[in-house]
Amino acid sequence: MKCSLIISVYKDIKTLILILEALKIQTEKEFEVIVADDGSDNDFVERLREYIENSPYKITHLWHEDKGWRKEIILNKAIVASTTNYLIFIDGDCIPHKRFIEEHLSLAKKGFAIGGRRVMLSEELTKKVTPQLIASGKLHTYLLPRVLWQGITGKIRHAEEIIRITNKWLRKKLFKERLHDLLGCNFSIHKEDLLKINGFDERFAHPSVGEDTDIEARLNRIGIYCKVERHIITVYHKWHKLNHSGAENNAQYFQENNKKGISWTPYGIVKEKENAQ
Repeated sequence: MKCSLIISVYKDIKTLILILEALKIQTEKEFEVIVADDGSDNDFVERLREYIENSPYKITHLWHEDKGWRKEIILNKAIVASTTNYLIFIDGDCIPHKRFIEEHLSLAKKGFAIGGRRVMLSEELTKKVTPQLIASGKLHTYLLPRVLWQGITGKIRHAEEIIRITNKWLRKKLFKERLHDLLGCNFSIHKEDLLKINGFDERFAHPSVGEDTDIEARLNRIGIYCKVERHIITVYHKWHKLNHSGAENNAQYFQENNKKGISWTPYGIVKEKENAQ
């Protein structure tokens, strides 16, 4: 296996199945999947178990009890459970392009995190994405004109992200190197680089400020930067209502880590630094 794809999920089995269907047609086949489940219900677990039994690739389901938002905790467990040296992270509301894993691996660079963007789908287009459309391999072709039109008419933001530019020479001419702005829903990194900061800070207990910017800030302090790649490593972000509850608590931890210059968090995979030595 060349890499581990870690998918953070909570209850939405319908979208997870869309993601898993998209993984069936990946151009790169040598990967494992870890579903990092933040406490989904029995129906979700049973349906995923049925899917795993017939899956053509390895899927590991990690689950813990639902005690509120504990995404960072289950992600750290997924890091530990991974069996490869390269990790790719997506959220359970992001469907990958069929070349997604191939492109992350082709862009991988030691000492850097690779960050992608996301194509924001409207509620209308989200309903049009089906397992059959994904299996046909024509999801991008179907969405391209519709997303661009909805961007022009103001229905969605950042519609230009659906334009894929994969030629290396053209990319070099068009894009200046950008070493910031990691999105937790689409990034990859060598496992040993992420372990250098002890993974995710588990105090972030809300879906808002800091959960991915904290990772980036702590990586930066040890000289590992996020190389942002636009118009490639594409994911299609399902429409849903946003939840920014708990922003003040998250901001407090983020500011604390910044003020103290924290890179290796004592609230991560290993709870005391001396145990990691």
